[in-house]
Parts: sequence; structure tokens; C-alpha cells
Amino acid sequence: MERWFIRWPMKPLLAIAALIAGLLTVACGGGGGSPGANPNTGALSVGGVSAVTVLPGESKLLPVTGGVPPYRAVTSEAAVAVAAMDGNSLVVGGIAPGASTNVIVTDYAGTSKTVSVTVGTSVPLYTTAPAALTIGVGSSQARTFRVSGGVKPYTITGSAPLVATVTQLNAEEWSIQGVAIGDMKVRIRDAAGKELEVAVTVGSPELRISSDSLTLPIGIPATVVLSGGQKPYSIAGGIPAAIQVRLLPGSDSEFEILGLLATGEVDVVFSDAVGKMVKTKVTINTATTQIRVSPSAVSLGEQSGSSLKFSVLTAAKGVPTVLSSFPGLVSVSAVTAPEFNADGSIKTPGSFVGTVSGTTCVAADTPVTLTVLDSNGSIGTAVVTVVNTNPNCPAP
Repeated sequence: MERWFIRWPMKPLLAIAALIAGLLTVACGGGGGSPGANPNTGALSVGGVSAVTVLPGESKLLPVTGGVPPYRAVTSEAAVAVAAMDGNSLVVGGIAPGASTNVIVTDYAGTSKTVSVTVGTSVPLYTTAPAALTIGVGSSQARTFRVSGGVKPYTITGSAPLVATVTQLNAEEWSIQGVAIGDMKVRIRDAAGKELEVAVTVGSPELRISSDSLTLPIGIPATVVLSGGQKPYSIAGGIPAAIQVRLLPGSDSEFEILGLLATGEVDVVFSDAVGKMVKTKVTINTATTQIRVSPSAVSLGEQSGSSLKFSVLTAAKGVPTVLSSFPGLVSVSAVTAPEFNADGSIKTPGSFVGTVSGTTCVAADTPVTLTVLDSNGSIGTAVVTVVNTNPNCPAP
């Protein structure tokens, strides 16, 4: 069995040096030869182990038995760990964290035993992963974490590979990817036998939609974007004849909504693969301004970082100018010009992207006006209402 000394609270390296010096003085004192006439029975053994781990400034005692006493001990690298005999006990002291060396114990008959000594760190084993982790299914939901402290190398394993796969990326990083909905555990073990455990639930993150409210002029489409949940996404329930909804080609999360007839507020509902649902309220109006912007009214959450593509219907050629009444809260980017057919009819409306700040708060629901000016001097507007969703978030 291993025995432990109390860790020195002050100047551990000096304390180890003093201890070893004293032991060496005792071991070297006197003469008179060896009491080897009555050797211990059995083979030479150092605590019955071939490897030991100590922390910097910490010592460990290992009983030495068998062979022919007296015994002597030497270390291959005194800068890493020191060693000496205290009677029939080997004293090992750690000095250089993260390093390893060998200690060789030799008996009077010349038989030797080598013990590998690893000096750990004074930092406890830890990982950046939370004790309870929830992830989704698929590569897009994979997470990567670090592990440190304790004694390298680390061993990282997962309890249920059919629920989530755990991959040790390198000496200090590991990743996890959900495979199927369920629960499992990740176990992290260091070279000293210390363990951490992370409880993992594989499920689907909250299903979200880029906007929960849209007002559209007849004939001008708007795009909503789904995220979270479990793909594939689909349109759920019946869609009124006044509205047309379709998944945009080449996308698995963008849906185009087009108003064919004026209508009051109706719900357009979407679903993910496991039946979770989310909806946006759509109103189709008969606005006839020279420039029509779609959606003309939309609500987005504060600090969401949400982006929404707006369509601009104008007969003027060239890239329109788009201005925000509060660019620090809703910014404008990716402005494009409309495209026209040979007969002068509109082939593709112009467009721009409005993005809600990911950091700015609002004290109350705040409308931001986006003003569009074309080369003919015509003006159109859209209003983005940034909704106060976090009462603890300080306003700008």
C-alpha cells in the first residue's frame, strides 16, 4: 500500500531538498558493511508498483521489500523528481510539473528495480464542458471542449456510441456529436486515476423562425428562415388560398411566402422532423406605393442577431439606396438592383438584408424604419419592430 506525507505548505522544493539531504546523511553515516547476511525472502519490490505519480512539492513513500538490504535509490533527473531511502522506504518528491523520470532502487546484491515517476500539476482535472450538456443530432450540432489539469495523458470515452460519438482530438481537446435522441455519459480520466463525468442529453434544440410576424404587399415575396429543431423542415397544416409558401430551391431552411390576395392575419405553420412546430403571422395588404417593400412590417427579438431578406419592387433601374433610422439596432447590407425582362417587366425584384444587432438592448418594443429610395426619387419603407424580450437587458 502507498503512504502519503502531508504536502508542505511553504517552499516545497527547499523542503524536499532538506528531507533528501537528511536521509542521505543518515544513509551514508557509519560503516561496518552490510547486514546482508540475513536477506529478505522474495524478489526485490518497490511498493509492488512500476509507476507512481506525485504533485510538485509533494512526497510519496513506497515500501521496499525483498532482495538484500540495505537499499539505495537514485533518480535519473533530479530536476524532475528527487529520491532517497529512509530505512526500507523509498521517498519520492515531485519538482517539475508535467515531466517524468525514472527512480532506480538497488539492493546490496546489485539487483535493481526501476519505478517511473510522473510529476503532475497542482491544478485539479477539469474540462470546459458543463456537468450537464444538451446537444442536437448531426454534425452541425457537434461541440468541442478542452481538458486540462490533473496528470496527462487523458483518456476520454463515451458510454453510448449509438447516442453520441466522443472523439479525442488531441492531448487536450475532445468533441462530441449527437447520433440519436437519448442520454449518455462522457468519462474523462487522467494518468493519476482522477475522473470527471459529463452527463449528456441528445435532443433537438428549440425550433426557431426568423420572424413571427410579417406584413406583405400583394405579389411581393418575403423569406423566413428556420433554425434549430431537427431537419428536414416542412410546411404544417393547410395554407389559405390567398398565400403561397414554398421551400426555396437549394435551401433546407429558407421558405418563401407570397401573398396572392389581400387577407387578414393568418398563421403559417412549419414543422421539424420530430413534430415540433413554429409559426409566423402573415397579413397581406394592398399597398400601392411607387416602391413596394416586402415584408413591409416585421417583428424580431432584441439581441437575436436575426437577418431577414427584404424584396424591393420598383420600376427604376440601378441599385436602390436603403437607410435605417437606427443602424446601431437594425443594420442594412447586401442591397441588390432589380432585374428586368426585355419588355421592361420586372424579372427579379431588388433586395436587401436587415440584421438586428446581437448586442444592443431595447427598453421597450422599438420600431426601426428602413427607407428605400430608387433612382427615380420614389420612396418605400419597411418597419422592423425590435421586441423587448429580456427585461434584464440594459437599453442603449
